[in-house]
Amino acid sequence: MGSLPSVEAATAAVSGSPPPLPVSAPAPKWRLFLKVLPLTGLFALAKFGVHGLGLEPWEFDSLTGSLFGASTFVLAFVLSGTLAAYNASEDMVVQFINAIESIDDINNYVARLQPSLETTRLTSCLANLLGQLAQWLANRVGFEVIDASLADLNQSLADLRQNSGDSVVDRGLPELARMRILVNRMASNRDSDFLGPAYAMLEIFLVGAVVALLLIGAERFSENMVVSCFLFTSFTYLLLLIRDLDNPFQYDGSSCVDVDLSVLNSCRQRLLARGVPRLIVPD
Repeated sequence: MGSLPSVEAATAAVSGSPPPLPVSAPAPKWRLFLKVLPLTGLFALAKFGVHGLGLEPWEFDSLTGSLFGASTFVLAFVLSGTLAAYNASEDMVVQFINAIESIDDINNYVARLQPSLETTRLTSCLANLLGQLAQWLANRVGFEVIDASLADLNQSLADLRQNSGDSVVDRGLPELARMRILVNRMASNRDSDFLGPAYAMLEIFLVGAVVALLLIGAERFSENMVVSCFLFTSFTYLLLLIRDLDNPFQYDGSSCVDVDLSVLNSCRQRLLARGVPRLIVPD
């Protein structure tokens, strides 16, 4: 008996749409922290050198405390903004799937009322659009591919409206417009910073805080070293986290917090399984 092809490969071959995008495993939670450790080691060496040369004229007082407090405030401000943008990016993917499923519901409604009408082409267009979106977000295809898929979906809706004569098909046009808005917002979130001037202010404060940590002395050097390294690690970790969160659609292996695209493939597989005829594989 011949080997059976996978459902994903078989449905993709029949529908002519691209195969599902392999979804990378989530990055370990300690990955970003491990990136910071070498920088902490360099800071510790610099701190040890400054102490050995006797170049620690400062001490912890209200002025240095206000510097650390201001740095923490700017960190919290920028982090809250990037977290909000990241959550919005996750919601965009969910809204896109919701628009796809709304159009598919319309297609199924028309198919139930008119069983003789050909409706699999619209289902194939929806599945193809999901696959192309995942490929585009992973930087494997250009934006023109998404634009062409949306135009093809628009044509399929027009053909369904003409062939069925059912005005319910017109409800798919607002969903198509919503998908165009979501795609443009995804592109904007991926290609632009959250707030450039805020990043500049953040980096200035952090440089000042690091210099202050190097120049602040204490009676017990071991305690000074541990506290300084802990603060440096915390500030640097949060800065890298903010930079990582600012681009939620990277998928190049360097990010730890990319938006999960497995929901796109799951929805696509459901559409293919429902809209493509069952394959009969000979023995």
